[in-house]
Amino acid sequence: MTLTKTLMIFAAAGFLAACDTGTGGGMASGGGMANNGGIDASTIRDANLTGKLESAVMNGNTVVYSYFTDVISDGKVLEGADAYCGGPGQAVIQLTRGEKNGRGFNSMAFTCR
Repeated sequence: MTLTKTLMIFAAAGFLAACDTGTGGGMASGGGMANNGGIDASTIRDANLTGKLESAVMNGNTVVYSYFTDVISDGKVLEGADAYCGGPGQAVIQLTRGEKNGRGFNSMAFTCR
């Protein structure tokens, strides 16, 4: 369990560092979701997340969803993570709360049980 959490923390930290350097074309830079290289459609198996995530990426067996909290709630993102993993309670998450441009901006890194 400790190794899994450590890997998720490193994946989330690496992802957040990439966001800070402007490697993606997210909504804040005017790119919009459709042009954002940070949306890997294969990581989304819940239609409620489509068009609401700022980024969805996979690194090894860890998936990271990043999102503005005024667009979608943590609970809905957790439901999407569970859907990706096959059902309720199947996602092991690491939630990182933050702020971007004065708005709540969270990242949820997860692996499946």
